[in-house]
Amino acid sequence: MRTLAITALAGTLIFIILAAALGTPQLNAFDDAIGNALYGGPQAFITASKVLAWFGSAFGSLLLAAAISGCIWNKTRQRWDAIGLPLAILSGWVLNALLKFTILRPRPSLEFLASAHGPSFPSGHAMSAWIMSFVLAIIATHYRPQQRSLWFSLAFCAAILGGLARLVLGVHHFSDIIAGFSVASVVVLAYCYATSRFTRLDCLP
Repeated sequence: MRTLAITALAGTLIFIILAAALGTPQLNAFDDAIGNALYGGPQAFITASKVLAWFGSAFGSLLLAAAISGCIWNKTRQRWDAIGLPLAILSGWVLNALLKFTILRPRPSLEFLASAHGPSFPSGHAMSAWIMSFVLAIIATHYRPQQRSLWFSLAFCAAILGGLARLVLGVHHFSDIIAGFSVASVVVLAYCYATSRFTRLDCLP
């Protein structure tokens, strides 16, 4: 819990800094440099990014969360694990919409390689990837706690891939992705806190 609390605190500070820096020449130049470097590429990268984008969308992530929750319920009957995952994903999308339509940052000027709608900051797909990955890691530690480091390492890698896919497709600024991860870390902490209360299990040492 302590590690997630520190991550959420750092995420909150990073989000505030990025939000305050929006529109500055320095952040714009930084975003353009990274966005242009990662944009497009081999067709295989673009296709893989589109697949990740579908699973990271609101519909795709909620559908995936519901499917995983059904498996957890059928095999373990752990009510909170089954209900908590889709609740965390849904909470992330609601929070993302509130932030996006408050800040109203335009998307990049690159040609989109996938459909994208609405404002840009923070990235909902990045939030979804982070929440999905780390909540699943928390759930996995309930059943195989001795492999805790493995679950969280895999979660970090999966979240990063989900976020970078949006840069390959040209639909987000790099700072949108970082902001999405930052806000998502707060949602993961809230999930971990609820888990410790409802299951009497801690998420981290």
